[in-house]
Amino acid sequence: MIVRPRILGIALATVATFALLTGCGGDSTSGEPGPRPTEVPADAPFVDQDGLKFLPNTINAAVGETIYFHNAETAIHTVTVNGKNESGNMRKGAIFEWAAPAAGTYKITCDLHPQMKATLTVE
Repeated sequence: MIVRPRILGIALATVATFALLTGCGGDSTSGEPGPRPTEVPADAPFVDQDGLKFLPNTINAAVGETIYFHNAETAIHTVTVNGKNESGNMRKGAIFEWAAPAAGTYKITCDLHPQMKATLTVE
């Protein structure tokens, strides 16, 4: 069997790309946040930014309750609430605290990764 270098190169690139895409970002299928940083109170609402997702992607909080957002990965993220970037750019390990001023439903997104979406319900 004769294997042409170009075909072999394309095949190897395809395999490498698949391995890279399936191996990045940690366990994003569970929908659960990773380990809670020690700075975050045990009973506080906590959201991890990992695997290019908000984990969990549905959050419940009381009016005025602080919600903690943690960037667990090397990608820079934002916490954008109803279209307003509240956090600025968050690097790995950064923790952002935010409290909803009123009851309602808030859309949480990342300015840099449009696939990152979460919903915060405040009662």
